[in-house]
Amino acid sequence: MAQNRFTKIKGTKDFLVVAVVCVFLCLWSIRDAWFPTQSILKKHPLTYPVVSKTSGVVQSVPVQVGQKINGSMVLVELATSSHQRAVDEAEAAYAAAKESEAPDKSEKLAVLHRAKEALLACRIRNTDFTLETTHGEEALNGKVLEIFARPATPIEAGEVLMTVEPHDTFYIFNKTLAVLTFLGAGIALFFHRIASK
Repeated sequence: MAQNRFTKIKGTKDFLVVAVVCVFLCLWSIRDAWFPTQSILKKHPLTYPVVSKTSGVVQSVPVQVGQKINGSMVLVELATSSHQRAVDEAEAAYAAAKESEAPDKSEKLAVLHRAKEALLACRIRNTDFTLETTHGEEALNGKVLEIFARPATPIEAGEVLMTVEPHDTFYIFNKTLAVLTFLGAGIALFFHRIASK
């Protein structure tokens, strides 16, 4: 009678240990992938709000719901006329203060810097937002979920213009790990059962 080759396998407890480790890893990855804690959501958010850094009127929204964003893309453009006017006025005020050696020269320079920053903030790009991902700090990339900004509507600084689902391999990795460790636990238990006969 032919001898079953699995009866020669030694260390059946090793299979059991492997199965327990796989079950532990499976449960851990299920928790991270489908039931993330607040600390994980803080580091790997499921949605990211695109917020305006300045007030103004929306000129255009060059992206659509469902569109993938990557590289350097303009998400929202604000009208620049009022901001350009503020820069021109601040430049004139700073030039006058510089010529007359006014004591508030540094204050006028600070106003000019703020006006220039507000003008630059009229073009909102995905690269204006960075996320800590599993690969380090990266620009916001992902898929547009919702758009709240509409052309010709005024917005305030700090207002949410759209939400984006960030591209992050953290959840995909954990879902894959959950499936593989589940299969690994099943295979280890199978060999443990055969070897213990």
